[in-house]
Amino acid sequence: MKNTTMHKHYNEADEARISKAIDDFKESPVGWNEEKMGPAPAIKNAVLNRLLASIDRKQSRTIVFKKIMTAAASVVLVMGLVWLCLSYKNSFFAPANIIVKTKRNEVKKVLLSDGSIVWLNGNSTLSYPETFNEAKRKVDLIEGEAFFDIHHNAKQPFQVKAGKTLTNVLGTAFNISSYAWLNKISVTVARGKVAVNNALLLPNQQLLYTKASGKLERKNVTAAYVTSWMKRELSFNDEDFKTVAAKIEDKFNVKISFANRNMLRMRITAKFETTDNLNEILDALSMTMGLNYKVNNHHILITH
Repeated sequence: MKNTTMHKHYNEADEARISKAIDDFKESPVGWNEEKMGPAPAIKNAVLNRLLASIDRKQSRTIVFKKIMTAAASVVLVMGLVWLCLSYKNSFFAPANIIVKTKRNEVKKVLLSDGSIVWLNGNSTLSYPETFNEAKRKVDLIEGEAFFDIHHNAKQPFQVKAGKTLTNVLGTAFNISSYAWLNKISVTVARGKVAVNNALLLPNQQLLYTKASGKLERKNVTAAYVTSWMKRELSFNDEDFKTVAAKIEDKFNVKISFANRNMLRMRITAKFETTDNLNEILDALSMTMGLNYKVNNHHILITH
């Protein structure tokens, strides 16, 4: 059975007598004098009860204080977690992104979770979520060129970010070229309607975005020419020689320079088969444009 001490309440006279007994003992710590100090067992219990009562009051205050501080800390912790989640909800709850890259002259097919299909041209990088859980189906063409064949969903538009362009569609097919070494980003529509930075495009229309100035230019093209890279063909649709040279450089890993900068503005429309090599392409272009060229290892100089 546990030994339990019961607290006793004392009046002012008792408290005074106990205090005096304690003080007298402090001043003269000798043997116990019952005549002066009172019965030893009674005084012992009284002092013990007084100490216990004091300890209880202190512990009570300490426990209450600890409970208050614990509750306050819990509230602060919960509020902090809520703030953190709200502040970084896109990072915490956004679906994980998948990044696909292609090598030089590689063409790769990518199937998205909504059934849409993306074809990546060589030296391209595409980022997209594993699943489309947001109001828009967003993907990012980080670098390169891609053809998008988008599954129709009127309730969840599809959006492609390429540089400083945003292409929004519901369900259509279009091509985006956004190589870092080109000074323009192009969006070409093969089927349906496309909105690029609020400019509407129809089939066989192309929007050119100049990176340096932000200028937008719309033109009519043959979409089949633009997308012929999917069959590993090399096509140019009314493009300046500077752009044509950049594409040849990328495909064949060579460097092309011009003896006269006026050649850069020449316009070229041509289509080459997969089997055509670099010399055959240069021969055809030179003959058509009335030009010549010289080859020194991986450097090509275009001359008159």
